Amino acid sequence: MFRDSRGVVHTVCSADPMEDLPPGAVRALQAALLQPGVPDLGSVLERCDAVRELVERWQDAFFAALPDEVDVEEEARWAAEAGISLAEVETQYEDDEDDDDAPVLLDDDEDDEELDGLVALAGPDEHDPRHLLPEDLVAVLERELLLLPLRVRLEALVAAADLVSTWSDLVADQEKLLGHLVLAHGEPQAALGHELLVERHATLHDAHGPGHASGPT
Repeated sequence: MFRDSRGVVHTVCSADPMEDLPPGAVRALQAALLQPGVPDLGSVLERCDAVRELVERWQDAFFAALPDEVDVEEEARWAAEAGISLAEVETQYEDDEDDDDAPVLLDDDEDDEELDGLVALAGPDEHDPRHLLPEDLVAVLERELLLLPLRVRLEALVAAADLVSTWSDLVADQEKLLGHLVLAHGEPQAALGHELLVERHATLHDAHGPGHASGPT
């Protein structure tokens, strides 16, 4: 991860989000979101949405806590280590100034609360995603993600959101889940009901861990 001289943060992530997450965070997410025997798929999706919202809040706090001053030489060194030329990045901005998808820092008039260890989110309220999550899961994610060094913290937060989004998509889409079981878990499936496929997916992870047959375990 590096921030260029325009204040824009860049992060280089792995194709598999589990490679960018501490093992403890992956295991905690699996225990909370991939539980065999859960009768209500809606509750699983609700928990996935809550985790994503929580991680997005932490990402916002990460950006808000970045210092205003940018050391261009240092950022160029980090860009080179990431295999990206800072000069090329600057040229891209000159060619496409209106790119609305570029991640930018929050405005200076936003609350700049330092992110030192755990993020102090707004006080509990009815919209706080932590109300929908087990306390032990939130505690593990705070410890495993928010105490990471600055250079890898954003990468891990992005990976957590990507992983949970993938699991949410599988719970919501029967065809995606069927294909995932065949391709990622190496387990041919008959055309079973969606709930049975979700149960099978959770059971496989419960038995073998977060990884897949075709990937890291």
